[in-house]
Amino acid sequence: MDVKEIQIMKHYKEMLENRLFDEYDVLGFLIFIRRHLNDTNYPHIKEFTHLVAHRNRDRGHVKDCIVVAIENEYRTENGSRKVVGYHGMEYNEWMEEWRRFGIEFNFDIDETLIEELTLCIFSLAQFTEYNDVNGRGLGVLKLFIGNDNSLALTTTEGKRDSLYVCFAKFGNFNPCRTIDAGYLRNPVEAVRVDGKLRLRDEEGFIF
Repeated sequence: MDVKEIQIMKHYKEMLENRLFDEYDVLGFLIFIRRHLNDTNYPHIKEFTHLVAHRNRDRGHVKDCIVVAIENEYRTENGSRKVVGYHGMEYNEWMEEWRRFGIEFNFDIDETLIEELTLCIFSLAQFTEYNDVNGRGLGVLKLFIGNDNSLALTTTEGKRDSLYVCFAKFGNFNPCRTIDAGYLRNPVEAVRVDGKLRLRDEEGFIF
């Protein structure tokens, strides 16, 4: 890092460690750290840094999952609910990457901070579109609240009656209102209210 980047990183370190951020701060943070992360140590974080920089994507882990689900016609493994060949993001791997980031860049990162970062990043990822190399639409990322009150980031082709596949999920939240079928149809944002990070849409707080 050059001296200016060190100054910027210090700013983000203080903001994150003191829980002073919302999703718009995380947007800038991800774009800033993007070039400093290698694919080997930070494959999932790097995926989302690319995602927020380019919301219309034709490559990456999410795109590969969409493609394999379509190619395998959403067949599941041995009667389970797992789609053949579809390997989303495991939350424990995601947490480990952030802990590794904390060690490398001297950030004090605990489980609560990772959860807040994840809420912001899932919100930022909502409605990201994926195309093939010819620009034809393949799918989109959408948010769901699961039966266990987790927040799930799902992939779907975005057509009428398209299936939804969970790419990643986390948390056990306290919903403020009932969401029809759990699908968050409106754009959401993660904002901080009285020091607490909360998710809301145009109709009000979700949890």
